[in-house]
Amino acid sequence: MSHPFRPSRSPLACAAALVAIGLPGALAAQSLPSITADELSGIHSRSIGPAVTGGRITDVEIHPDHRSTIYIGTASGGIWKSTNRGHSWTPIFDDQPVSTFGDVAIAPSNPEVIYAGTGEQNNRNSTSWGNGVYRSDDAGRTWRHLGLEGTRHVGKIEVHPADPDVAWVAGLGNLWGPGEERGVFKTTDGGTTWRKVLYVDEMTGAVDLALDATNPDVLYAATYQRERKAWGFNGGGPGSGIWKSTDGGDTWAELTNGLPAGDMGRIGVAVSASHPNVLMALVEAPSAPSANPAETQPGQFAGFRRDPGETGTYRSEDGGATWQKMSDENGRPMYYSHIFIDPNDPNLVYSAATTSIKSEDGGRTWIDIAGQPSYDVGVHLDMHAMWLDPDDRNHFYLAGDGGLHETFDGGVSYRKINNFEIGQFYAIGVDQRDPYWVYGGMQDNHSWMGPAETRRYDGILNDDWMQIGFSDGMYQQVDKAGPRYVYSAATQGSYNRVDVIAGTKRPIGPTEPPGEDYRFDWTSPGLASVHQEGLFYMGGNRLFISRDFGESWEATAELDHGIDREARAIMGVDYDDIYISAGDGVGGFGVIATLAESPLDMNLLWVGLDDGALQVSRDQGATWTEVSGNVPGLPDEAYVSRVDASAHDLGTAYATFDNHRNGDFAPWVYRTTDFGETWTPLHDGLPEGSVNVIVEHPDNPNVLFLGTEHAPWVSTDAGESWARIPGLPTTAYDDMVIHAREKDLVMGTHGRSIWILDDTRFLAEWTPEATAAAAHLFSADAGTLFRYRKDNSYRAQAEFAGVNPPDGIELTYRLGTGAGEALLTVARTDGTVVRRMSVPATAGLHRVNWDLRHGDPDTPDEWERWDDPDYPRPPRASGGPFVSPGSYTVTLDARGTSSSTTVTVEGDPLLEHTDADYRALEDFLLRAAALAEAAREAAGQAGEGERATLQQMAREIAVFTRAFGDAGRFYDGNFDPPSASDRARLNELEAAFTAAIGG
Repeated sequence: MSHPFRPSRSPLACAAALVAIGLPGALAAQSLPSITADELSGIHSRSIGPAVTGGRITDVEIHPDHRSTIYIGTASGGIWKSTNRGHSWTPIFDDQPVSTFGDVAIAPSNPEVIYAGTGEQNNRNSTSWGNGVYRSDDAGRTWRHLGLEGTRHVGKIEVHPADPDVAWVAGLGNLWGPGEERGVFKTTDGGTTWRKVLYVDEMTGAVDLALDATNPDVLYAATYQRERKAWGFNGGGPGSGIWKSTDGGDTWAELTNGLPAGDMGRIGVAVSASHPNVLMALVEAPSAPSANPAETQPGQFAGFRRDPGETGTYRSEDGGATWQKMSDENGRPMYYSHIFIDPNDPNLVYSAATTSIKSEDGGRTWIDIAGQPSYDVGVHLDMHAMWLDPDDRNHFYLAGDGGLHETFDGGVSYRKINNFEIGQFYAIGVDQRDPYWVYGGMQDNHSWMGPAETRRYDGILNDDWMQIGFSDGMYQQVDKAGPRYVYSAATQGSYNRVDVIAGTKRPIGPTEPPGEDYRFDWTSPGLASVHQEGLFYMGGNRLFISRDFGESWEATAELDHGIDREARAIMGVDYDDIYISAGDGVGGFGVIATLAESPLDMNLLWVGLDDGALQVSRDQGATWTEVSGNVPGLPDEAYVSRVDASAHDLGTAYATFDNHRNGDFAPWVYRTTDFGETWTPLHDGLPEGSVNVIVEHPDNPNVLFLGTEHAPWVSTDAGESWARIPGLPTTAYDDMVIHAREKDLVMGTHGRSIWILDDTRFLAEWTPEATAAAAHLFSADAGTLFRYRKDNSYRAQAEFAGVNPPDGIELTYRLGTGAGEALLTVARTDGTVVRRMSVPATAGLHRVNWDLRHGDPDTPDEWERWDDPDYPRPPRASGGPFVSPGSYTVTLDARGTSSSTTVTVEGDPLLEHTDADYRALEDFLLRAAALAEAAREAAGQAGEGERATLQQMAREIAVFTRAFGDAGRFYDGNFDPPSASDRARLNELEAAFTAAIGG
């Protein structure tokens, strides 16, 4: 998308290249060329952020000897490292199979050794899963997998204080089903082998560990019994408890004296470093149903309002032999249960939770340490991790859903460190402004919009992102009428219609008639029609349709399978009898999770539900046909993660299913060409990892994109084979949109914010002819003349900036095998050459950019991809003057053949200049450049007396042309046509030069 800020216009036609492309009804996959990750390695995506909100952090670790070195473990955005106290960050796990972490542990005796436990421990409905434990022996530069894949979620890792090869792992096990690879595991050979040293049962894992650093034979473990389903959550049972080992974990004894006697839920445990007999624990043990039946009905956040019973903060001062309940404090245990003791003061205790608090009397009384003057002001709620400075009790890091914070006054005030992009997006949308804006809803961080590119020299700053909604943000849809009608969702079907230009909001949504029960998914989907302004669809247990921008609503019949979750059980406990964190995080069940409108016919609608139902309507929702039973090989009740209606064939649609909520992590992808009567699987060859989204390319039905829990994928052969898109981080790809005009692939990730793969036309043109050619140049979008603004000053190095596209026009080409140079020539339609560039000539796919400037028409420039950590883009012009608006032919010469395409250069839409104005400036600057070059050449050949005069003349020409922005560092410049005085001055300089050389 190297063509910002132009007026809306129809996309560049690619008809000639697309003639050979077939439609789904006539797929001939064996004749379609596939693409590989190696071939895609020359194509680079870009991160646009935001980093302003942060994202869920599960662990903060500091190098014991170098406090400037920080490691951050995230819920789904990988591991990050800073060596300068958070001024800058490097992701150090991007090339590994998973991106979710429960704990990171630095070996105290050798800080080069780091253990990483994958799979966060926080149990929420959007929790991702890991594949065991990793180890680095070089401070995170490289990693090796140590096994324990079945643990899926790691609660804590402890490393022996004197031996980096001895470590213990608390493995929770699969959140969504039973399994025996859970409990406490120990290694004595650096992770080569493991012994399971504490095991309760197939539903109970270990969620926390605490080590006595003065005597590492003494360990404490918290076990935790829990299971989540798409329709419910049971957060406790008889397996939960606190255990102690005095022989390095070989044997364990359960600690019970003073702790709740009945079933318990999640437990957090900590041991004092200065007084190792002092322990603190957060224990979840609410009253059983019979004790307070009015408080025990399941609900979205049932744990917030239940009679706490024996839930609270516990303390032991005799190594766990006896315990005393100190207070009721233990906010939302299922999601938190994080307790910390100051390294030097056993009475100074912290709890990170919805409201983070501290106690200075061992847990009896508490005060807030992350105050909010009001909602959404101050420090974010929902914390999960802390690091306490052993040398300064007032200095600590506090981290959670809102990212990383640091305080130096004991929690009175904080610095928010929001300069690394770990945003967790559920869904995204785009508008048709130019440049277009991207909209996204984030886990616990509201809804936002930001530009896909800016004119800022620095890139896309945090301040370029604007909040448009509250709570957990979900689906964001822009009406066909434009950005004054944006449908912005929070949780459970809560929608606002937002005028993002004026900043006004209006709540919208259907109202239940008497006797009706409308239910909605946590991430209830919405969809703005591409056919009609004001037509908006919203998914619940019915499809709700508004034809007037959300002012009034129609409701279809109920569309679910009619499953009664109240007749089911979790871990052997009937749904109505669950009382420990019952249903926490679960909304309605039997509700729409995805919906689609055919781009070809507004009457053709598809919906997929969380109970596995897949329905199609051909009459705008009046009647429906259930087609999930026609999908071959699909497990029962597989959550329908996405349905996408083809833009090329009415009967064609795609469906993906995410069955991890039933303990199945396999990918499930299908296509129908007959309105759902039959389905073809497309998931062969995909690795483990649930599929979240599928998108068909609007220009070629054979090009499909997938977003899975770990990676983005593309197919150019209608799903017969898949290539992982390289250069993108391992994380959860929850949503994808192809911009209708730009053909950019916009990717919303749940862990690494938003990424854009600019201009995917080359994939739509991935034809047998293109891939068989010795050299092929793909079509390109237009470029726009504009000046980047250097509109801020001396921002230092700690600020985040998303990446703008490269200057000018991006040109994509493919070379077959062979040798020799490759040359790109840009010429006017009359054949006049304006630029030659020597470009990469290795076999495969390449992408370069022409910056819309002249060069020496006789001597090729050497193209290089800009990559300088100090400058986001070149600080000085790399070529001659800008060309003027018009059509240009770009020709690739390589491998003894040539390939050409036509590109368009357009004027700046923010200026009122005519094409003649641009051409006048171009001609004027070309004259000045030619004069300056002639002066330099003459000076080089002149005698000593004349040389100084000619050199001075060349300097005067440079100063003169600087006013037009083509000289000087960061000079903004302009496109103004030369004035009469400008022309007169250039005439004077030309005359002076002629006189100087004796003309």
